[in-house]
Amino acid sequence: MRLEVRQLTKRFETAGERIELFNAFNLELAAGEVKVLMGPSGSGKTTLLKMLCGLEPPDGGTIDYDGKDLYAMSDEARRTFRRASIGFADQAACLLPQLTALENVLLPAIGEREDHRETAQKWLSRFGLEKRQDFFPAQLSGGERQRVALARALLLNPAFLFLDEPTSALDPKRSDALFTCIQEANREEGVAVLLATHNTRALDFFPTLVPLAAP
Repeated sequence: MRLEVRQLTKRFETAGERIELFNAFNLELAAGEVKVLMGPSGSGKTTLLKMLCGLEPPDGGTIDYDGKDLYAMSDEARRTFRRASIGFADQAACLLPQLTALENVLLPAIGEREDHRETAQKWLSRFGLEKRQDFFPAQLSGGERQRVALARALLLNPAFLFLDEPTSALDPKRSDALFTCIQEANREEGVAVLLATHNTRALDFFPTLVPLAAP
């Protein structure tokens, strides 16, 4: 599957001022690729990821997956596509505190007929968390919580993985460990990754940079 963003524009009105985040922005991401999205605060990294996930419509341009315009789909078709093809994780990890690590990973499979427990355990094991699957989020370190969130994003075998500042609260050692997990998922599963980050260490793992300028 291939993502093609063409001539993307996005504007906001705030305090009577028009802010233009993107003007004719272009991006391509193919299966197996990893690209690092970098830019100063306010440059639109999070907004771009929301648009790519089908959660924030652009003001102009197109976002195509294998030639199909994401925002020409019906709301239901867009939700179905997002569930089947896109994995997402952000800096907050957003784990439910009353669920164990394994139960958090299994959340995207709610309503599915297929039993995904083995897949969830596989990802936890790959990320060094096989002995933490019954731990609650409060019992996990920040790096472990991010790895749980990453496992959850990968549970349904998405074609695309979008990550929003996943290492912002981690020290260098834990950041490198998370980058290694992302690298492993990309190499072994072929998932395409777009990683939004301020962490320049990401470029040591993934050298393809997509710069964003401040509006």
